[in-house]
Amino acid sequence: MIRLERYPLAWLALGAAAIGGCIAPLLPIPHVQPDSLAFEAIARSILAGTGIRYQEAHMPGLDLYAFRAPGYPVFLAFVLAIGGMTTLLAIQGALNGLSAALVGAVAGELAGARAAWIAFALRFAWPVSWGHASVVESEILYEVLTVLATWLILVAVRRRWLGLAVLAGGVTAAAILVRPVGLGLAGAIGLWLLFKQPRAAVAFGAAALIAWAPWPVRNARVLHAFVPFTTNGGATAWAGTTDGDVLPAYLWMGENLSLGEIGFDRHYRALTLERIHDHPAHVAAAVAQRAFIYLGPIRGRDADLWVHRFAMMAALAALGLAWSRPRVLLPGLIWLGQGAVLVPVYLISRYRFPTEWCVAVAAAIGLVALGKQLGLRRAGLIATGALLLALFGSLALAWRG
Repeated sequence: MIRLERYPLAWLALGAAAIGGCIAPLLPIPHVQPDSLAFEAIARSILAGTGIRYQEAHMPGLDLYAFRAPGYPVFLAFVLAIGGMTTLLAIQGALNGLSAALVGAVAGELAGARAAWIAFALRFAWPVSWGHASVVESEILYEVLTVLATWLILVAVRRRWLGLAVLAGGVTAAAILVRPVGLGLAGAIGLWLLFKQPRAAVAFGAAALIAWAPWPVRNARVLHAFVPFTTNGGATAWAGTTDGDVLPAYLWMGENLSLGEIGFDRHYRALTLERIHDHPAHVAAAVAQRAFIYLGPIRGRDADLWVHRFAMMAALAALGLAWSRPRVLLPGLIWLGQGAVLVPVYLISRYRFPTEWCVAVAAAIGLVALGKQLGLRRAGLIATGALLLALFGSLALAWRG
């Protein structure tokens, strides 16, 4: 019999990882996407001993050294060294299960064991996560790093262990090296720590900076320029100020290889600033549209969005109740921080996914708060009604679509 008064993180992590490792390789979906080819090319280069370098399909003949973040290719190279595609998908499936267990642990640190169980159930049932686990992309790896860093920080604050804050800083740096949007995570945790434990904030920030520093140092040596993250940011930002299609930029770069990747980046950053200056209303409208999309799949017609919609309703309850508001502060800051990095630049649904665990945590806290406010019976009836509304509403939208 499951005892809800305690949350056995170790056992749940092992069980969820084992289940995830079995599920992900079996899902009948295309495992290779356009970005997958670039990640695999970098990983093969690492395994061949030539380091982080590769050529984009639209830019043949030009070696690229920092066009993409290095974290996922390094992870991919390690996995390919010990196995093939099935091994990769099994490991990513296991990481998906581990992430669900850690999401529960984060909720447990903030609001107790009952919230932990609810958050775990929501995140484990999150349909889109299994799709990401079964594709050669960086979303699952990035998410598990962000959740792990958050849990480590919460434990570090509770136990007053600076060592855990240092470890969390290292994990956060790893997340930034997987996806630069991790800057939002670092900023959110750092701000929260300043008010909680300033010494831990210093330890966290120093560790993150030291762990991240080798990447820009290496880029300065190879590219003779300061590249803190990647060299495709200019093209991505430019696409965010136009129609969101980055392919024309890739095609143009393929026709102007003599500029090199630093030249590409500077060229498109200049075009981005020019676009903002010449068309401020259009750019503002694009940012506003992305901000609306970041709130969640309100207009989506996929049947499996019912989990997300239910979680969003429960998260709103958390914001409306006094007991839960301070407890959702950290996940709320992380959600806002990563959105502040994504929304002004570029956003598609899979870029939003690694932040959705914050919604699951807030939802669990909101449901617990509702139980404290109204009693378990009434809160359960309300939650059941919201769940049915989200389920049948999503099915109706999918049927009409």
